[in-house]
Amino acid sequence: MIEKGIDPEFARHMFVEPDLAKSVNKSESLWINDVLRVGAYFRPRFESRNNLNFDKSNKEVIDRAVQTTSLFFIFDPSPYVSAKVTVQDSRVWGGEAPASSGDIRANFFNNTPTQIAAGQSNAALNSTDIREAFLMLKKLPLDIKVQLGRQIWAYGDQRMIGGGNWTINGLSYDGARIMLERSDFKIHLFAARPFWTQSGTNGVISANDPTINSASKGTDTTLFGTYNSVKILDAVTADVYSINVVRKWKPNTYNAATNLPNASADDPLAMNRSKQNEELYTAGFRLTNRTENNNLPKGSSWDWTVESAWQSGFTGKRIREKMFGYDLPTTYQNMKTEREKYTGQFHFAQTGYTFFEKLRIGGQIQYASGDANRSDGSASTFQTLSNPRFGVIPYFNTVAGISENIDTKNLISKGASISYKTDEYGTFQVSYFANDKAQRQDAWYAVSGAANSASTIGSANSSPVDTAKGSTESYTNNVYTQNYSLGKHIYTEIDLTWMGKINDNVSIWMGVGYLHAGNAITNYRNALYVYDASSNSFGINPNYILGKHKAATDGGMAYLQVNGAF
Repeated sequence: MIEKGIDPEFARHMFVEPDLAKSVNKSESLWINDVLRVGAYFRPRFESRNNLNFDKSNKEVIDRAVQTTSLFFIFDPSPYVSAKVTVQDSRVWGGEAPASSGDIRANFFNNTPTQIAAGQSNAALNSTDIREAFLMLKKLPLDIKVQLGRQIWAYGDQRMIGGGNWTINGLSYDGARIMLERSDFKIHLFAARPFWTQSGTNGVISANDPTINSASKGTDTTLFGTYNSVKILDAVTADVYSINVVRKWKPNTYNAATNLPNASADDPLAMNRSKQNEELYTAGFRLTNRTENNNLPKGSSWDWTVESAWQSGFTGKRIREKMFGYDLPTTYQNMKTEREKYTGQFHFAQTGYTFFEKLRIGGQIQYASGDANRSDGSASTFQTLSNPRFGVIPYFNTVAGISENIDTKNLISKGASISYKTDEYGTFQVSYFANDKAQRQDAWYAVSGAANSASTIGSANSSPVDTAKGSTESYTNNVYTQNYSLGKHIYTEIDLTWMGKINDNVSIWMGVGYLHAGNAITNYRNALYVYDASSNSFGINPNYILGKHKAATDGGMAYLQVNGAF
């Protein structure tokens, strides 16, 4: 690597623009005896977020400084073996409230720690840990490479699987990869386990960490699959992939008074387990004319990319089958059940044209399916896997805006962008996003992957939900028996960003975004009636009567980030 530069697979922990990455990866100044490369990466970021929950009573103004710092060692003694260790420190300056990393947005990480309990002795606001520790065996038979250990994976435009480096912690995968690579095709096979405690909010050990909380144990999760690329006539790169997440069944909880398993509404037949095996299979393809390591060939001006994915498998729940759309009599309900199936799908198209190698004008549309009926045995909401949100540079900020306020579930997002790269003053970009729900009946989803929704006004076991940002129907679509609509438009976002390389080792990024809530949010927050699950009827929304938590339609986000790479 001292001759060719650091291999991209050994630089996945850094999120920097291509110009800065090139100068760092090809630097020979920090090699020791030509076999050991020592490097460092510093990334402090200052953020200000205002009313991203669109709540007039609580605008959630958040100002914070976060920092990710890493020290890495690459050992490259021969063409046959290499290794890397990355020590990473993630922290909030001054011990403020932890930054919401959003790692639980993905199906792979949806059992990760997310909470800090008051007085919890093993909770810490800051984290120093091993981000990478892997061995790469090369030049095996057929020139196959094998990567073993804790590693970072990034494929395609990272919509399905990536390193999530914009978050304060990023993502890591404890597992193995087998790689067969030629000049015109690549075949990768991989399997991994989630790294629980790193995936918690700001890297803390959490109150609901499955490794320390017995109530959360049993979430035995494995990710495995294949990602393959082939170059067609040097004009198109075609990716074909299958990325799968499997969880073992969870033991049922027991009633202390009767010492018998608690009844499960999701699975009326479960006597010794609360959930069946969960199997999520995602298969898809991606086509692009960015054939030079995901960049356009020199001299080309028009770029385009399309990607589609479909999901199958089982959620782990069993539901009662219906007859002619109605539940069976109570006596017979447990006689016939079915496994709830995953049926989500994702589609994406993006194109742009670059004038004079400086000015790019582009547009995109992405669709992630929603669920129109959550009681029909089909879970149609697309399940995000382990993808980061910002996409790849130079197509930076093309996922869903710098606000990091939405996930690719039940979403139709249309966007346009204009970027201009100057010779001396960096790159400027203006982006516009219009985000709508794919299905009115489904919620809209936070970047964490959780539904921004509430369908009850409270009952004996629950209080009124005051902070929900979103909208959804009840389990049996009760909202849509009424004569009003919840709305489909979620919000519009406009962003202005700038990225500038200061020297061979430092760059500065900054951005500001404006968000305006649509009727999916305002109709919900300002609704006079809300469905009450305890009585299976509609009642007056107490927040409406009290004038609380009504819609505030304007929100914003701004950030300033410094990148130092050596």
